[in-house]
Amino acid sequence: MARYGALAREIALAMPLIVSRHDATFTLVIAARSADRARWLAQLVRARSFAGGARLNVLSGELDWSNVDQVAAMIVAAAPTAILNTASLQSPWLLGTADGWSQLVRGGGYGVTVALQAALLPVLGRALSSAGSDAVVVNACYPDVVNAGARRMGVDIRCGIGNIALVAELLRQHLAVSEDCGLRVLAGHWDVSQLSLPPEQRSDFPLVWQNGRAVEVERICRAPPLSSDATVNAFGAGTSAALMYALATNSDWSGHVPGPWGELGGYPVRVEAGRLRYDLPRNVTLDEARRWNTERCERDGAFVEQGTHVRFSARAEGLIRSVAPELAGGFDFKDVESAARAFMEIRDVMGKHVG
Repeated sequence: MARYGALAREIALAMPLIVSRHDATFTLVIAARSADRARWLAQLVRARSFAGGARLNVLSGELDWSNVDQVAAMIVAAAPTAILNTASLQSPWLLGTADGWSQLVRGGGYGVTVALQAALLPVLGRALSSAGSDAVVVNACYPDVVNAGARRMGVDIRCGIGNIALVAELLRQHLAVSEDCGLRVLAGHWDVSQLSLPPEQRSDFPLVWQNGRAVEVERICRAPPLSSDATVNAFGAGTSAALMYALATNSDWSGHVPGPWGELGGYPVRVEAGRLRYDLPRNVTLDEARRWNTERCERDGAFVEQGTHVRFSARAEGLIRSVAPELAGGFDFKDVESAARAFMEIRDVMGKHVG
C-alpha cells in the first residue's frame, strides 16, 4: 500500500541529482506532520547526496497544520525562496477500495475531491502573510483545478507539478524526442488517468506538437500505460525537482506544469531567471488553450467559473446530489475550508459502507 507522503519523498530523493549538476550549495528543508518521518527522509536524502557528491544541506522539522503560528515560525526559520506544498486531506492512493466514498470519486471524477485537495492552502496563506515571506509557492495537490482559486485562498501559487509533466515525459520517451526537438503538450489530470489505461481502452488523447507541428493521434495512441499506483510519483520526481531548483535559484528551465498563474489544466512553460511564462506553440492562442483545458477539467469532474467558483460536471453533480444535495452546486474558494469539512463528513459516512 502506498504511504502518505510518497510524492514528497520521491521529489526529495530526486533533489541530489539536480543539485549535483550545479556548483552552488543548496539547502532543502523537509517539513511534515510527523517529525520522525521528516527526519528519516532527511537522512535518506543526505545519504544520497553524499553518494552523488551533491552540495546539498538537508534540514527537517514538524509541521502542525492546525497551528498557523507554528507554520509561520517554520517559514521564518527556514527563510525559503520556494515552497512546494504536497499536503492535502485526501490521498489519491486511498481511493482504490470498494467503499462508498471511493466509488463516488471514481464515478464522478477526481474533481469531487477538490475541496479536500485545497483545504490546507488557506493555512499556508495566513502563515506566509504572518511570516512576511515572498517565497514562490508551488502546489502539488490537484493543481489543475485548485490553483485557479489560489488568491481567493490567500496564497499566490506560481504553478503546480506533475500531471501534464507525466504525460509529456511518457510521450517524450514514446516518440523518442531529444531535448532540443521542441515537444509541447496540452494535457491535464484527466489525461493521466486515460494514459494509465491500456491503449485499447483510451477514449481521447492530449494535444501534442513537435518542432511546431501537430503530432497525429496515430503516433501517440499506442504509448505504453503510465503506472496506476504510487510508483508514478517517481516517474515525475526528477522533473519536479528540477522545476523547484530553477524557481528557488532564479535559474532557467523548460517543461510542462499544471495550473500556471492560476490557469485550469496544464501548459508548456519556460522559466527564465526564475520567471515563469507560457511556451505555447505559435499557432495556439492562450484563449484556445484555456478553453481546451477547461473542457478537460470538466471531464475530470470539476472546473472553475467566474474566477473562483468551483462547479462540478453534470455527472459529478448528479452523484453528489444523491448523497449531499447542499454540496452539489459547488462552492467558492473563499469557503474552501467549510466545504472541506462538509465533504469530510460525507467521506466519513460513505467510507464505512461497501457497495
